[in-house]
Amino acid sequence: MKGRIAIALALLTGLALCRTAGATGILVPEEKELPPLAIKSHRVDVRVEGGVAKTRVSQEFLNSTNRRLEATYIFPLPRDAALTDFAMFINGKRQSGEVVEAERARSIYQDIVRRLRDPGLLEYLDSGLLRMKVFPIEPNSVTEVAVSYAHALPFESGVYEYTFPLKTGHRASRVLEDHTVGVEIASQQPIKSVYSPTHDVGVTRKDDHHAIAGFEQSGVCLDTDFTLFYTVSREDFGLNLLTHRREGEDGYFAVMISPRVEVEQRDVMPKDVCLVIDTSGSMGERDRIGSAREAVKFCLRALNAGDRFAVVTFSTGVEVFGEGLTQATPEAVDEAVAHVEGLEARGGTDLCGAVLKALEMAPDSERPYLVLLATDGKPTVGVDKPDEIVSKVEEANRRNVRVFTFGIAEDLNVLLLDRIAEMTRGYSEYVAPGREIEARISGLFRKLSNPVLSDLRIAYGDVRVADVCPQRVPDLFRGSQVVAFGRYSGSGDVAVELTGRVANGGGKGGRRRFAYDARFPKSSAANDFLPQLWARRKIGYLLDQIRLHGEQQELTDEVVRLSKEYGIATPYTSYLVLEDEEAYRRHGIVRGEALARLRREGVVRARTPAEPAVEAARAAARADLAEQQTLFSTMAGAMEAPAGGGRKAITLRGSVRRLKEAEAVAADAGLLQATVRRAAGRTFALVGGAYVDTAFTEEMELLQIKWGSDAYFALWDALPELREALTLGESVVIVVDGKALVVSDEGQEETTAGEIRAFFGD
Repeated sequence: MKGRIAIALALLTGLALCRTAGATGILVPEEKELPPLAIKSHRVDVRVEGGVAKTRVSQEFLNSTNRRLEATYIFPLPRDAALTDFAMFINGKRQSGEVVEAERARSIYQDIVRRLRDPGLLEYLDSGLLRMKVFPIEPNSVTEVAVSYAHALPFESGVYEYTFPLKTGHRASRVLEDHTVGVEIASQQPIKSVYSPTHDVGVTRKDDHHAIAGFEQSGVCLDTDFTLFYTVSREDFGLNLLTHRREGEDGYFAVMISPRVEVEQRDVMPKDVCLVIDTSGSMGERDRIGSAREAVKFCLRALNAGDRFAVVTFSTGVEVFGEGLTQATPEAVDEAVAHVEGLEARGGTDLCGAVLKALEMAPDSERPYLVLLATDGKPTVGVDKPDEIVSKVEEANRRNVRVFTFGIAEDLNVLLLDRIAEMTRGYSEYVAPGREIEARISGLFRKLSNPVLSDLRIAYGDVRVADVCPQRVPDLFRGSQVVAFGRYSGSGDVAVELTGRVANGGGKGGRRRFAYDARFPKSSAANDFLPQLWARRKIGYLLDQIRLHGEQQELTDEVVRLSKEYGIATPYTSYLVLEDEEAYRRHGIVRGEALARLRREGVVRARTPAEPAVEAARAAARADLAEQQTLFSTMAGAMEAPAGGGRKAITLRGSVRRLKEAEAVAADAGLLQATVRRAAGRTFALVGGAYVDTAFTEEMELLQIKWGSDAYFALWDALPELREALTLGESVVIVVDGKALVVSDEGQEETTAGEIRAFFGD
């Protein structure tokens, strides 16, 4: 199933989204019958210093015709960017180009939108542009165009925002080869969080004043603008807020928390670590025991001087190395390493006894106590009923110990290990035998080695927050950051309080309080990615509760509601993947009478099948989601997994976790682009080539505007709050104050912004 999902996603991305060219910098031939040239490679290098970004973009364009061409290169400037310098190059030679201010650039963008029939380009309608003539472009050749420019970054409340324009709606350019973005940041003030809500970036921090963020892809669509936030603060712990709110509705927020990178050892909390290793006979298969030995030896050698450790092994019985928790002196670590090297695989699996022994050894102190459990099987000795094991672990965990579980085989009790990790606020991982075990366990331990703030709690003053994901804020470790999403009501300037336990060094032991100024606005159009990210996390949390504890009508109903409202396909809403009028009616997404009227008006037409490969990919994706729903129905909450169910359970868990931990809109490979979309605070269903507002009813008065006409662009000015919806496609039906705006190939071609506003009562 997992492989088929990946194939379906690749086809949907490669075929359904990447039909015509038109992206960041585009090279448009003078011959109007030709589309923009294909982009062979696309590289963006950014250097940010003192809040000023210097960007260089280098693109290679492929002329696949047998003719010499003349073309115009057009590059949309970041909105509201004040350029301090720019240069343009063709094949390495500096050329003259011009900066076209937004007012003059508007007519150029309008012509391009009409010519390419791509409403996604409307997003740049109010932006300036760089323009340059390119000639000659030789037949069957590659032309390199490079642009460099500098501009000051927007800055508010300790947050800098960098945006590079990539998005072109549903007809994005496909980069034939490599696409890379790299951002180097240098700041006089200490850098705290570095976060992209649009792309899955890697972040490297060498000290508090420098950071590098970026990603590298191949053969991808340029369908999402790249946005990067970074925060600065001289506080030990940075806390910054991003908000989005439509007038009259509850808002969305993201809170970013991060410590200093350069942390003195006295500020690192000493910890106690219990390493629990399965040495049952099955661990001898594929040398799982050998990989586990190497991982545990790494953890032992990575302990800090003030740490304590214990090693617990279990098979038919449970054994503890030494006398329990031992100070991590070099001599003690060497003895423990020698002990681990001698471990052999034999006997049964007393998993319950091992976990209870680890919890029993937890000291009565404020030091973090972590348990790392590595096992490849199911309990076979002692208490072997999963429900009973969970109950005993919950009862024994009186000191809120974190248990991190590592499953080393596929056919094991996934739900049992996940329940133990969830209940103890730990984390679960499943790895293949071999070096992956060492890499995963050592990678997690490296992160856990330097805790700087534990037992975090956040108070938001007089503003009421709800549905925060994750519900419990995880501990902070050196070099880590936490991003949480939630909803809020109320507004105003408040003091956000962060409390947590810190190290005992420097006379600052115990629990500390940190206060930050924050503003929750009544309305804000910024950060419009927040609703989608919050919904993904919320749905992921609900699906995880169903997976762990079984199906409940209240939970499944909420998954379906959020899925339909935010256009997120889930195992319970697989019908969102395909355009299916009957499913829309059956599930209450659109009304049949409303569609009948739109069909009479010529807005909704008979569905035209997509390319066969696209149709097949969509059908396969829908089938896979339906199969996942079957797994939920048969396996959710079932502690006694059926034979061979381990692999399916791991796959299901992975799909849910991608939603539950989503931080970037474009990074979620497990989420399909649904035919039900969320835009401008409304929900739209794709029917017969038109995106129809699900609030539309057949009796509504219509204002019909012809796509691409002067009236269409007047609409862009008249109702700016609808711009996101207008970029969905060439045919859109939008409900505004009980009336309907219809954009299609038929309708008025001449009208003014004032007349449009008057129709809707403004």
